[in-house]
Amino acid sequence: MRVTMRSIVQSWWRSAVLGLALGLVFGLLMASRNPGAPASVVVVVTAFTTWPVITVALQVLWFDRATTERDIAQGELGVEHAWFQEAGATAFATMIGGLLFLEGVGGTLNVSWMAPVGLAHALVLGLGTFAGSYLWLRFGRR
Repeated sequence: MRVTMRSIVQSWWRSAVLGLALGLVFGLLMASRNPGAPASVVVVVTAFTTWPVITVALQVLWFDRATTERDIAQGELGVEHAWFQEAGATAFATMIGGLLFLEGVGGTLNVSWMAPVGLAHALVLGLGTFAGSYLWLRFGRR
C-alpha cells in the first residue's frame, strides 16, 4: 500500500478542520474567562497549542475507527492485540487531551483541584481510560 501526501490529506482533513474549530472555541472560552489578557493572543495561543492534540484525538477516536474495525474483521491482527492497541491509543490521546482540558478549565474557572495538573491526574486519567476502553472493547461489543 502506497501512502501519498494526497491520501494523508484526504484522511486527516476532517479531523484537522474540526480540531482547529474546537481549539478556537476553547480559546474563546479561555479569553472570556481572563478579561485582563489580550483576547486575540489568548485565542490564538490556546487554539494552536490545543489544535494538534484535539486533531489527533479526533482522528484516532472518531474518524479512523473504521481502520481498526477492518483490521479486526479481516483477522490481520489478533483480536486481543487489536483491543490492547486501541485501548492504549485511546488512553494516550484521552490523557493528553484530558490533562490540557483539566489544566485549562481549572485555571480558567479557578477550580483548585483541577489546576495545576499533577501526577495523580495523569495516572487516574490514563489508567482509568485504558482500563475502561479495554473492558469496553473486550466485553461490551458482543
